[in-house]
Amino acid sequence: MRLFLAINLSDKIKEKIEDKLKDIKLEYRDLRWVGRENYHITVHFFGEVNSTDEIIPKIEESLFESLSFYMYSLESRLFLKRRVYAYLGFSRNKELKNIVAHIRDAFHVDQIDKYLPHLTLARYKIPSKQQYLLLKKKFAKLDIDISFKVNKLTLFNCINYNVKPEYKIVKEFKLLER
Repeated sequence: MRLFLAINLSDKIKEKIEDKLKDIKLEYRDLRWVGRENYHITVHFFGEVNSTDEIIPKIEESLFESLSFYMYSLESRLFLKRRVYAYLGFSRNKELKNIVAHIRDAFHVDQIDKYLPHLTLARYKIPSKQQYLLLKKKFAKLDIDISFKVNKLTLFNCINYNVKPEYKIVKEFKLLER
């Protein structure tokens, strides 16, 4: 199993994002767009595991006192890491930061890299510099203004990662209401 813990988005939010991407998707058909059914914000990636027997209790313990919180989109941007990734960034949130820290502690993950909440929108091979700069401008101009309350986190299993990813819910973890 290829597992990750994430914020699953409601159909209403997914629809709103999809509506904002309509024009740019038509213009850039070559990008490998993430299917709306796969929209999520990864909290922690566990990778390949044989069983959830140890993972689920550790997640439950890590989230035991975690409170619900709100997410607010900031901007859409690109970043390079062996390919181009287009993403929608979200504002940092103290409660989410604490959740990530508790999960990393429970699974003995070094806390060197900062957690940046984001939703991957598309992937693409690295284009020419001119194409990249044009694409960067287009994504910077996107106006995707969304906000929503996060009441739970979801453990997903990613199937067929290299072909067409399909995410199956393994377990949902409710957060305490404020």
